[in-house]
Amino acid sequence: MPADEMLIRQLKQSDYPALVELIRRTWYAQQADGNTDGLEPTCDARHRNTLAWHLAAIDAHDCLARTTYAAVVERNGRIIGVILGSVPAKVTRMQILRHRWQQASLALPMLANRAGRNGLREQLAILHADRALIQTTGNDYQAEIVLFLVSPEAKGQGVGGRLFAHMLDWFQAIGVSEYFLFTDTTCDYGFYEHKGLERMAAETLSLAPGETLNCFLYEGHVDDKELAETRIVES
Repeated sequence: MPADEMLIRQLKQSDYPALVELIRRTWYAQQADGNTDGLEPTCDARHRNTLAWHLAAIDAHDCLARTTYAAVVERNGRIIGVILGSVPAKVTRMQILRHRWQQASLALPMLANRAGRNGLREQLAILHADRALIQTTGNDYQAEIVLFLVSPEAKGQGVGGRLFAHMLDWFQAIGVSEYFLFTDTTCDYGFYEHKGLERMAAETLSLAPGETLNCFLYEGHVDDKELAETRIVES
C-alpha cells in the first residue's frame, strides 16, 4: 500500500488496544487519575496504568458486547478511524458475557479510589440516559451505529465520510433500512445532521457540580439517495 493511502478493513482483535487508545484520546484525555496499582497492564506503557485508559477500555468492551460488524481505517500502519455497527438479532449471549466479564475485571479495582468510583458513576449515568432515550422513541430499530470515532489528526481528511458510507453499505447489503445512534455534546453531532439523520430524543445529565451533558438519539434511513449523497460529500 502506498504511503499515506487509507485502507478500510474489518477490525481484528489485535486492534483492540488501538480502539481503546482512540476512545481514551477522544473522551478521557483530561481525566484526573487515581491510583490504579494492580490493574492489568495494556499495550501502551505511557497510559496503561491510568484511570483514563481503564475507563476507555470499559467503554470499548461495552461497545463490543453488542457489535456485529466493525471496520477501521488504517494509514501507515496506524488506526485513524473506527466504526462499530450492531444488528441486535445477531448478538450472541456468549459475546455479551465475554465482554461483560472484561468490563467487570477492569471496574472492580477502580472501586477502591474516589476518582475511579466517580468515573464509573458517570459512565453508568450515560448508559441510563441512553436507555431513557431509546424508551422515549418507542422504536424497535433494526440496527445501531454503536461507535464512530476519527483520530483528531485525521479529521477533515474524508476519513469519517468514508467510514460512514462503508457502514451504510454494510447495512444495505444485509437488508437494514433504518438505524439509530447515540451521541452527545462531546461529539460532532452536526455531522449526523449533515448526513440527514433526524434527532428523535434528548436527555440532559447533571454530572459534576455545574457540569451538564446533553445526550441525543438520532435516526437514519438507508436508501440509494442517502448512500449517493454520502459518497458525494465524501469525494
